[in-house]
Amino acid sequence: MLWLHMGMPKTGTTALQGFLRRNHAVMDEIGLRYMETGRRRLDGGTRLAISHNIVAFHINRSPDPMDPFRSAMTSEYDAHAGQTCVVSSEMFYFCNLNRLAEVFADIPSRELKITFYCRRYSDFFEADYKQRAKAGRLPNGGTDYIRQRLGQIRENPEQLSFSTKLAEIRTAFPGVTVVPLLYERSGMVRGNVVDDFLSRIGTPLGEEVAAGAVSNPSQSRAASEAFGVISRALGRKKSRQLRRVFVDDPVMVRRNDVLEPDERVWLDEFLAAQDTAFHQEFFSDRTELFTPTQLSDEDKMFRRDTAEEYEALRKASEIVFRLALDS
Repeated sequence: MLWLHMGMPKTGTTALQGFLRRNHAVMDEIGLRYMETGRRRLDGGTRLAISHNIVAFHINRSPDPMDPFRSAMTSEYDAHAGQTCVVSSEMFYFCNLNRLAEVFADIPSRELKITFYCRRYSDFFEADYKQRAKAGRLPNGGTDYIRQRLGQIRENPEQLSFSTKLAEIRTAFPGVTVVPLLYERSGMVRGNVVDDFLSRIGTPLGEEVAAGAVSNPSQSRAASEAFGVISRALGRKKSRQLRRVFVDDPVMVRRNDVLEPDERVWLDEFLAAQDTAFHQEFFSDRTELFTPTQLSDEDKMFRRDTAEEYEALRKASEIVFRLALDS
């Protein structure tokens, strides 16, 4: 069996891929093959990448056929057909699925399963915003961007709809079994994405193996935007280095500080209504697709363009700039 893991983005995909690459002996013990095709460059480069992004890069940047990937993937799968095989890239979630399907065209559909984690719409929106902010990739002011993005979702909800993604997958991969998973830590095996994923695909880790996939604290919106300045001024590599330094200051760590409460409620309810069929097909035992968010009193009072938020940005900027000067 070959499992094609498509992300979605911001669902612990990198943590999973890092574990799979580092733990060859463990993978052998549980009968799992982390496929090399798509992690090894077509020119024969020896250093294996952490993920199969190389395939997605080829799809996005080149009109050349997928034949070399298909041939290599089929040969490697045939050589390891007795194991559970995994291909993983969060970039697959938004790439051209018809071209991606060409890579697996010679593998029988009954031997291929596709999975992806579904994250609560508002949580994904927040994580995506902060990632863009940290990378210095916000095209305009924060509030303007958020309102513009929400307007785009209102006009075109299909872009974040799991029902739409499911239909796209089934069109590109006819006959293949699709197994969506929920990205809610409270319901995950041992509370982390590594144990959860490996258990779901039938190769669970032993109790003695520590996945080590504890999630990092969520950087605040203010911190993310401050790191974005560093990304634009000194480069993204420097910004990533600085973000690895833990700063014990409340202004640097915070959740639920991108969307205001009414925006969060609207986004989750609006998109959940688009995904009723998806919910009923895969998670009919749940009253709601995602467990309702429990906001703190502080979260309920959150408003973006206030004196308190500007002060938070000032403090976060001072901390980040000091890190840059001291490094």
